[in-house]
Amino acid sequence: MSSKDFHQKTNLETTRAILFGALLLSLLCVTLFQGSRGLYETTEGRYALCARETMKSGNLLEPILHGKHHWTKPPLTYIAIISGLLIFGEDSTWGARFYLIPSFLLTVLFIYLFAKSLWDSTTGAISALVYSCSPFLIGAANSISTDTLLVLWHALTFFAFWKAYQTKKRLFIYLFWLGIGMGCITKGPIGFIPLMGILPFCLWRWLTYKEKLWFFISPIGISIFFIVGIAWYIWEDMKHPGLLKYWLFHETVGRLAEGEFERNPEWYKVFPMYFLPVILGTGLWVIAFIFVLYKNKKNSNKYFPFSFLEPQWFLLFASFIFPFIFFLVSKSRLTLYILPVFIPLTVIMGKTLHNAWEKGVITQKNLMVIAIINAILIISLKGISVYYPNNKDMKQLAKDIQPLLNQFPQKELYCIKSTYLNGFEFYTHIPVPEIKLPDDDTLNEETALNLTIKTISDFLKEGTKAKRIILVPRKYEKVISPSKIPEKIKIYPINKFWVAMYYEK
Repeated sequence: MSSKDFHQKTNLETTRAILFGALLLSLLCVTLFQGSRGLYETTEGRYALCARETMKSGNLLEPILHGKHHWTKPPLTYIAIISGLLIFGEDSTWGARFYLIPSFLLTVLFIYLFAKSLWDSTTGAISALVYSCSPFLIGAANSISTDTLLVLWHALTFFAFWKAYQTKKRLFIYLFWLGIGMGCITKGPIGFIPLMGILPFCLWRWLTYKEKLWFFISPIGISIFFIVGIAWYIWEDMKHPGLLKYWLFHETVGRLAEGEFERNPEWYKVFPMYFLPVILGTGLWVIAFIFVLYKNKKNSNKYFPFSFLEPQWFLLFASFIFPFIFFLVSKSRLTLYILPVFIPLTVIMGKTLHNAWEKGVITQKNLMVIAIINAILIISLKGISVYYPNNKDMKQLAKDIQPLLNQFPQKELYCIKSTYLNGFEFYTHIPVPEIKLPDDDTLNEETALNLTIKTISDFLKEGTKAKRIILVPRKYEKVISPSKIPEKIKIYPINKFWVAMYYEK
């Protein structure tokens, strides 16, 4: 065997070892304690309960919540949740979060394939390793939402785009349109996020190098996109006129441009919501990345040993910068929205670390040690979250209130200062609607408090065969102060976060 063949064989074995490590660590991180923690309000409870009600309705294409159509999101995520409920049981937290496991593992695989198609298999393996055990990404995969599933389709889209750009093969063109379509049926127009980097790349290649990329405009590919990503919206609008208008002007324009749903529209929320996860979300990987950049600057007087005009780097940086700016200016901000930018970010980190490895700045052992420490940290935090008290944990609330519920054969539950406790209903099958309290800014504090207490007391006293119980977050001490509550209104301490109030005749 020649030295060249020996080197290639050694490099292949090393790459396989890193890829195996990435897949193994991602499996451990995303699976261990996945269903041990209870559902958190509000997002997890809403998705899980909606999925179960949709399953029971028999029509998987029309999401149902509290007996009514729930059109805020397309049905794919609910169908994914249902698949786990069918396996583990309709009240199972493991079942509700099960779809996140294959979604995350497949995303890691597509990160590998994407980075490999950009450069080489070793870069792909290191990029997959970075993605596989980044705390923020595993945290997202432990929380029921559309976002982890959405990022899977984004990763597929990027991989298919670059392979189609390289080879012009129809299979990858069709996969590209399929990825965009799956993104749209997962989270509406946010499925187009990859195009924020891809379209500038195509425009640059056309204007600068006269590359014609019209082969992406494939009738079959567009048909796949239309059938997978758009047909459901048109079909439901035909059955329920006005839905397209609602999706366009409320769920899209109203949410993103006007902050209609009050999802942290304040400008300063971008720092904890977006900047912090991007900076710290990869855990120890960011320290290794900064160290490598410092070494690059010291040794060659530049941070990155490449030109930003190389097509691979242009695509990656455009796919990071433009979506990131979009999320910054949007008026609707939740932390998991930022997940799509981690696809180009982890590949950028993977290639940079690979270059440093080739130059002897870091070693394979360094990479694996960082990955293992990150994985241990992630798994430990997931385990701790099972036992660490949290006011949003509806499984714990359902357990702690059981002694009180056992006292009454018939009961009705309500809540104040909180939205529908969907996660609680998921575990107990008891709906918990919110009681609307008086809201008059013209009243002084004492008068407003007395009016609130009177509203609660009158509601509890109303004659009904079932015992009415109101759940109140403990932080509203003024409302539940014994000195203010009528004598026959009993206050039952549930746990450190909640109390219950009911009328004792």
